[in-house]
Amino acid sequence: MRILSLYFLLASLAAAAVGQDPVSVTSSAVKVAFENDQIRVLHARYAPHQTIALHSHPSRVVVCITDMHVLVTSASGATQELHNKAGDSRWSEPVTHSVENLEGTPFEVVEVELKNAPVAAVPVPPPGGSAAALTEPVPVDKEPHHHFVFQNQYVRVLDVLFPAGEASLFHTHSNDNVGIPISGDKTQSQPYGGEWSNVQDVKPGEAGLRKARGQAYTHRVRSAGKLPFHVIDVEIFP
Repeated sequence: MRILSLYFLLASLAAAAVGQDPVSVTSSAVKVAFENDQIRVLHARYAPHQTIALHSHPSRVVVCITDMHVLVTSASGATQELHNKAGDSRWSEPVTHSVENLEGTPFEVVEVELKNAPVAAVPVPPPGGSAAALTEPVPVDKEPHHHFVFQNQYVRVLDVLFPAGEASLFHTHSNDNVGIPISGDKTQSQPYGGEWSNVQDVKPGEAGLRKARGQAYTHRVRSAGKLPFHVIDVEIFP
């Protein structure tokens, strides 16, 4: 009987570990940046050689704010060593794993978790055509500074880079989107038909949601400082 009770206790603990939320596992390292009925945005800061114990994620977009070198261990014990550069982004299906920082320096990552992704993602090829034949404002995916990374039925990810002092074309966003700054010093935006905003400091990793579903907006953006402005744009499909 005592052996049986111990078995059930261990099984219960294992099940709890598999289902653990990453914020609950290591609240000092993983913070909720934003949450609504569609997504939850996490900002994780790993200390040198820190390990975040076994935890689970739903389908998500992973965006590296800094270079990253980690060892990922799945719930089954399988391991994978990953190297990523700042600005890299990828899609991940639901997963349970632990993550170890293999470097003697910290790293940061932003994860956009999808709450309504019931089936596996189906990749969508990049759009064809060119913005050269279009008249401003152009769709966001046609704007020359916005580079297609990947798309599926849930999200589209664009890697956006403005050389110092350079502005985008006026472009229209029709989907809610999460902007995740990677690097830069100053930026500005201008609504279509309006004036340039005040200059804003770029804060790498500080994700922000902009609503556009049912209320599309048109603007342009520029690097307003001495450095290029690099940002990852994650569009959330209805």
